[in-house]
Amino acid sequence: MTMDSSSLRRRHPSLLSSGIALGCLAVLGTATPALAQDDAPHKVGLLLDAGAPHGIGLSAVVRPTNWLRLHAGPTTNTLSVGVRGGLSILPMDTFIAPSINAEAGHYFGSEYSEVLDWLGREPSAASEAIRDVTYNYVTGSLGLEVGTKSRFSFFLNVGLSYVAMTVPDPTPLIQDASGDDSVTSGPLHVRATIPSVKLGFIVYFF
Repeated sequence: MTMDSSSLRRRHPSLLSSGIALGCLAVLGTATPALAQDDAPHKVGLLLDAGAPHGIGLSAVVRPTNWLRLHAGPTTNTLSVGVRGGLSILPMDTFIAPSINAEAGHYFGSEYSEVLDWLGREPSAASEAIRDVTYNYVTGSLGLEVGTKSRFSFFLNVGLSYVAMTVPDPTPLIQDASGDDSVTSGPLHVRATIPSVKLGFIVYFF
């Protein structure tokens, strides 16, 4: 009888430890799915940015994979409105990480003669040529992003932008520059590669 009692006493700590271990495993098993659900990456959000030369933009963002982000939406340079779309390649999934970015956009026709008002110049016949100006652009840039890419991030992009601008009726502008009223011209197409910089942030909701 004594041997049985001591044997039970020797087994009791082992049974107690096993029970505690099983209880911990059960708690972890219950908590892990909830934790995983809370940390699940969000893939849909909004992007807001501002920069030069293409102004301010608001875009919807979709991140189908950890290394790829797509965006599209409207833009404005205060003189005209446009649309754009682009993508970002994200080689590192860290709090501070680089990005490789490409974007293409279009600005609809607008009266850019308002720029003369900003410069304090009087309207002239030449300023009439700066109407209905449209332009397309393609930008490539490298960026630095700070934040949790499944919740929010801030970014700074620096690169080059190829711009193709069209002036439908540049005749007054050319006549004013040349001093010859007999000069006429068809639509004027201007192409240039210029520096581009952009600062913005992204917030993910879903």
